Amino acid sequence: MAGGELVSAYGSVGWDGIGVLRIRYDGAGLDALNCSLRGRLGERVVPVEAVQSVEVSDSGFRLVLRDGSDPLQAVTGADVLLDPYDFPAVDPVLADEIAGHIRRTLVRRDVPATASTAWLVAPPAAADRIEGRDATLTVANGQLTFAYQRGVGRKKRALGDPWSVQLGDIIDVQWAPYQGGLGGSGFLRITTPGTPTERPKPKHDPATMRTERGTDIDALFFATRLLTRIRP
Repeated sequence: MAGGELVSAYGSVGWDGIGVLRIRYDGAGLDALNCSLRGRLGERVVPVEAVQSVEVSDSGFRLVLRDGSDPLQAVTGADVLLDPYDFPAVDPVLADEIAGHIRRTLVRRDVPATASTAWLVAPPAAADRIEGRDATLTVANGQLTFAYQRGVGRKKRALGDPWSVQLGDIIDVQWAPYQGGLGGSGFLRITTPGTPTERPKPKHDPATMRTERGTDIDALFFATRLLTRIRP
């Protein structure tokens, strides 16, 4: 089965003709956040088993991944960033040809359209420590530790300072980019069995690290790597 490569202003999609897609990103012309994300991602390898469907339209070529296959998408959700698997303004003839090859491979390998039970796309590389606006997070010895910055309030330190939680006790990981202009922030936060239904604001939430402008992608990659640790 023939392979091929689609080239877009946002990057390229290479199909090896067997079962692997290689995506190379280019953030030219995008907003600062998406440009930074795609520049840092560089290249991602997507096995066909991670793909739910392929869409080709007048606007471009799009891979729809199975739920639970890509930890990065699981953390960002659908509305915060541009879809990293959407490539506009590609060669429509080549896009149709590659899409057909991928669809036939999905059928031949009997890839289900249901959610994946394991991550199939590797998370971006991330350090085991990240410093935020009001806390420093560290992963070590099977625990995530929040060490709060000097000056945070008592509500933030309510669970102890530092506060450590076993990775196995973390239910979910959430991330939001910087917003709010001057004095705003983004955040990275976790959910545990003890998390209240109505969460405090990030400023007061012990299980939340607020982020500064310019550190969004570091926090996103840390959150993505953390998610793969709590859900191998």
